[in-house]
Amino acid sequence: MICRVEVSRLEWPRRYRDREWLDFVADMMTSPLISWPHEQVARLLVDTFDAPASTYYSHTVGHRLEQRRWPPEHFVDHFDEAAHWAERHAPTEHPLLRYYLATGDSHCMQVADVPSRFADDRVVAAWNERGRRWGGVQSQLSFPVLFSPSVHRAFIVGRTDSYSTEEMALAHRLRRLLIGLDRQISTFSRWAEQSGAPAVEVATCLRLTPRELAVLELLAQGLTASAIGRRLDIAVRTVQKHLSHTYGKLGVGDRLAAVQRAQHVGLLRGPWPTQYAVPVIGGPAPDGVK
Repeated sequence: MICRVEVSRLEWPRRYRDREWLDFVADMMTSPLISWPHEQVARLLVDTFDAPASTYYSHTVGHRLEQRRWPPEHFVDHFDEAAHWAERHAPTEHPLLRYYLATGDSHCMQVADVPSRFADDRVVAAWNERGRRWGGVQSQLSFPVLFSPSVHRAFIVGRTDSYSTEEMALAHRLRRLLIGLDRQISTFSRWAEQSGAPAVEVATCLRLTPRELAVLELLAQGLTASAIGRRLDIAVRTVQKHLSHTYGKLGVGDRLAAVQRAQHVGLLRGPWPTQYAVPVIGGPAPDGVK
């Protein structure tokens, strides 16, 4: 009985952490986001890895580096210095960034695991001293969510000690989750830019998720469920589930009525295939369209 009690106490932080991430994912998957909820992610990373601080970085070639630090009070005494260093010197002086830029790798990595051929003892020592001076964040762990030739986005969590094998395994799992969220945000952001503010307001009111909107848009282009699944890299069954949810939210019973309803309320812009260009909601469907 005593052993069971002790195991339960040890498991409680993990169970609480997992529940926090599940709640976060559930909220995000039903929210039409056009920008990263970086503060929420940073807080979860700080709590999960028992770290004092986390930073979100986003850089597009030709634009200034975006830096979001949490909690803000941790960086009060060195915010300007850290921001300037990150923009001007990090590509050549930060062990992690030297590794990523040299290899093109996009997996999680901690400073302690960067091979010496990318960051020798001198580079690592200089970074460790800087990280200690900036509040004990020298042992950094990176979560790249997008690493392309033109766009880099990543979360960094920092503390004083290195990360265990178990923590690195968890980091790799969380990175896959964050990548999925990044794709969803990017998809909805592009859709919102093309469709305009009124369409975003309608989508929010109807609680249509970014994935449901993506499926709806491809449906309006005349793609079958199989073709939509291939385009979005999801199973046909998943496509059908999204369609079922979308029909319910739009108050319709088939794909023709769904597209027409979406056009009517301003969610979709034409021109669309002829079979969907029926202005009367609920009008007769052409042969083969259900």
